[in-house]
Amino acid sequence: MKPGILIAVIAVLVVGVVVVIIGTLKGPSTSPATTKTETLGESSLTEIAKDIVSVSGKVLSINKNKNEIVVEALIAMKDITKEPIKHNVVVAINDKTIIKRVTYPSPEKLVGLTEPVEIKESVIKIGDLKIGEVLDVRSNINIYDSLKNNTPLTASTIDVSIYE
Repeated sequence: MKPGILIAVIAVLVVGVVVVIIGTLKGPSTSPATTKTETLGESSLTEIAKDIVSVSGKVLSINKNKNEIVVEALIAMKDITKEPIKHNVVVAINDKTIIKRVTYPSPEKLVGLTEPVEIKESVIKIGDLKIGEVLDVRSNINIYDSLKNNTPLTASTIDVSIYE
C-alpha cells in the first residue's frame, strides 16, 4: 500500500475516533420524545462559520414518517482555534440522500499492522439508523441559513461510522 493512502486512512480513523469520543462524553442518548431543537443565539450565530456544508454528531431521534433525524451536531466556528459548539440539528432525508454505514477496524487492531486496512461500506435506509450512532452529514448547499433559521437541512450524503 502506498504511504499516502495509508496516511489518509489513518487520518480518517483518527477523526472518526475523536467524533466517537466527543459523542460519548454527553452520556446516554436522548429519547426521541424529549429531543427538541432551538434557534442558535445571536452570539453563536456571529461566531459560527458562514460556509458550512457538513456537520458531524450523534443521532438523538429518528422520525421515519417525516424522513427526518435530529443530530446533536458539532458546528464549526469562524475561528478554527475555538471549540465547535454543540447544537441539535434537524436533518431532512429525501430520495436523493445516500446513507452509508462505513465500518472501520478499531484503532487497537491497527497497531503494528503491515497489511492493507479493509474498510467496509454498505448503503442503508433511514430505518437502519440507530439512536446514539455517530455520523457525518453533508449537503450540496451551504447549511448556514438552516442553522440560522432553525429549519431542517437537506442531506446529500450521510456516513455512519462504526468501529469493530
